Amino acid sequence: MDGLFSSRDLDYELASKAIEEARKSPGNTRVGVVIARGNSVLATGYKGEAEGLHAEQVALQKASTVVKDLAGASLYTTLEPCANSRTSRVSCSQLIAEAGVTTVHIGLYDPNPQVNRLGWKYLRDRGIKLRDFPSDLRKQALEVSEDFTQFFTRGTGMSAGAKFDFTTNGGRFTISVDDQPDSPSWTTSWSNCGASAIYMTGGVPGVVALARYAREFNEIDDPDALDYEDHCPRIDVGSIGVMRNEHGHVLCKVTALEPTVDYGGSGQVSVTISWEIRLAGSIRVHAVGG
Repeated sequence: MDGLFSSRDLDYELASKAIEEARKSPGNTRVGVVIARGNSVLATGYKGEAEGLHAEQVALQKASTVVKDLAGASLYTTLEPCANSRTSRVSCSQLIAEAGVTTVHIGLYDPNPQVNRLGWKYLRDRGIKLRDFPSDLRKQALEVSEDFTQFFTRGTGMSAGAKFDFTTNGGRFTISVDDQPDSPSWTTSWSNCGASAIYMTGGVPGVVALARYAREFNEIDDPDALDYEDHCPRIDVGSIGVMRNEHGHVLCKVTALEPTVDYGGSGQVSVTISWEIRLAGSIRVHAVGG
């Protein structure tokens, strides 16, 4: 039993060290990695330590100068290793597997729809043991990466767009005027309903509407004139859904959809939207044709 607790304490210490590495990262995407065999740290790395390299690549390259192989080694990473099949680069998951790492400890699953849980799956399918950071360290890993993770759960601007995985975070994506805490915002919610359509959910009638047949935002004069009686209208790709609250309206156009596997998707699930905010009480100026 003492050995079990000793192992847990060591895992905690090394995961904490990975978080310390992540805090060294410049920019918005902060990732830290520790590679160890037993209680011996073989290498560390953080994103931004070497130009163009992910944190895992940095640590693996360092480790290769210390030992011939990493059989029996454990890798601790604050963010799920990438497994993006849409780029020409060799993914970090593949590099980890080829290096012979036995166990990978993950602090946070990547919210990027091109990665989310695919790194975990790649490693699992190659017989690598997978462990999660303890809950308090997962919270720290999230805090360290908050600027990056929020990119896939919220967006700002009177007119902008985003691509996110609608099967995570309860399908919620929050749209705000700006990044101030009291900024007017709308928490939109999405769920799959077909290969080329998605539900925009308001939970109760009176919140969301389909701007039927509209293809451009400027075709919608007064959003309140729409039918809000359906609590989850179907929004086809190219169509516009509207959510309203006391702040006004956000008009959301679905521009692309990668559906779930049961609707023919590949496993990389996402919806791409563009939006326009119309604040309550604002005056729209109509162009007059000559």
